[in-house]
Amino acid sequence: MNLWLKYATYIRNNILISCSKKKDLKYWQDDMFANTILYILPLSLIALIPSLIWSYKMELYTMIIVDIAAVLLTCIIAFKKNIPLKNRKTIFITTAYTLSTFLVYYAGLNSTLFLLATCFLSLFIFTFDNQYTPAYINIAISVTYIVLISNNILPDPAIIFESTVLFAVFSNLIFLSLLMSALVPQLFKGLDESFKKSIEHYEKIDKQNELLKEITWIQSHVVRAPLSRLMAITYLLKDFSLTDEEKKFFIENIIISSNELDTIIQEIVTKSESIRSS
Repeated sequence: MNLWLKYATYIRNNILISCSKKKDLKYWQDDMFANTILYILPLSLIALIPSLIWSYKMELYTMIIVDIAAVLLTCIIAFKKNIPLKNRKTIFITTAYTLSTFLVYYAGLNSTLFLLATCFLSLFIFTFDNQYTPAYINIAISVTYIVLISNNILPDPAIIFESTVLFAVFSNLIFLSLLMSALVPQLFKGLDESFKKSIEHYEKIDKQNELLKEITWIQSHVVRAPLSRLMAITYLLKDFSLTDEEKKFFIENIIISSNELDTIIQEIVTKSESIRSS
């Protein structure tokens, strides 16, 4: 358990070192990316080992290289320092699309699920200038694959499918990719507005708390000085042996302290009204 905690802490700190601390939509996308890398490394062994064994038996050595390269690149994303977060995401998405494409060619059309999953994951961890970019990538991969296979430009894959099957599978992939690209950003747009309102609310509360602290400090310290002088002067005025000059001096100080106290009270009132109006 301690080993996992150390591993998780290192990965998250390494990836999120340049992450914004403001908990907006971008923060949660970055956090989701860090968690994806955190879990994908150990869990990838579940798929990697059987894949390597199968590729070796089928003599698909290119697939072996691609599998190992994908894991190594993911390790670089996770452990290499001083890589900008945006570059880590770009490397990860590129690796995922490349691996998925090779899986479709070598393992069959069922692997189009990896292309769909990559599209979905890309929309969650990356903000594209065009929200349909992941779907366009899947369209490009689908069209290229169909054209190359249909025209016998590439060697026949391990599992051969009729053209009608290729069109049916890839058309569904394109449909679902476009659908996700249309819906997921809308979901994020609503979440972003919710995050912004929450941030504004917390900032408003923090501002009010700061004003309340100022008011408390003024009441406990600033008010005390003129009030203490007034109390002391009032006590001294009880002495009937004071000269007219001394009484005049004390009265002038009463006026000064009263004006000072009035200014402080006005400041407290102003700050209190700003809390009520905010």
